[in-house]
Amino acid sequence: MRVASGQRINSAADDPAGLAIVENMTAQIGGLDQGVRNTADMQAMINTAEGGLDGVSDSLVRIRELSVQALNDTNSPAQRAMISNEINQLAQGIQDQVSNLQFNGTNLLDGSVQNANTASGPDGTGAQVSINDMSGIARAMTAISREGSFDLRAIDDAIAQVAGERANLGAMSNRMDYTARANTLSSLNLVDARSRIADADIAREMSRVNQDRVMNEVQILMQQNSQNQAQNNNQRVLNTGM
Repeated sequence: MRVASGQRINSAADDPAGLAIVENMTAQIGGLDQGVRNTADMQAMINTAEGGLDGVSDSLVRIRELSVQALNDTNSPAQRAMISNEINQLAQGIQDQVSNLQFNGTNLLDGSVQNANTASGPDGTGAQVSINDMSGIARAMTAISREGSFDLRAIDDAIAQVAGERANLGAMSNRMDYTARANTLSSLNLVDARSRIADADIAREMSRVNQDRVMNEVQILMQQNSQNQAQNNNQRVLNTGM
């Protein structure tokens, strides 16, 4: 049975304590493997948010460049109006990005993601992920374009805020890498430990099978020899009687 199945424990009767340990290990392995998949999903969400903020950052840099241009007094009111119009379009693009960027139906940049559980561990716990609300940045840029203030300090604050959030998301993404690797290693170690308990030693089992076969063959041979000896004895008795 063990040779055919490859398992040392094929029923609870084979090793009750061993079966309990194996079942617990199997549950832990399943939890760790699912944790790796959960971690990958959370990392994908984080990377999506960071990619969206990359676009916001590009828009802010362009808004700053235009604001510096507008502060040059060689510009006419009409030229400043055209600059304000481009800033307004960029600000609207930032607003759209903040309002519409989603992952699996969840908005990412408007403060909707707060203390999201990664569930990377076999017990369902894991890192808590939060993404700051970027809506204020879009409103501030819209105000700059509407007022024509070209406030470089406000723009620099927005750029710093986005850069800080991107750095935070990048750190969380790296943490997900480490978590996934740790889970994978733990799962492999548990699989190895479970194998030592549950799997049959095929070489030993084959040795036992061969030993049993040899013993059976010896018993059959002894029975045949005994039968042959009895037949010979009977024949001698018959020959003597004649």
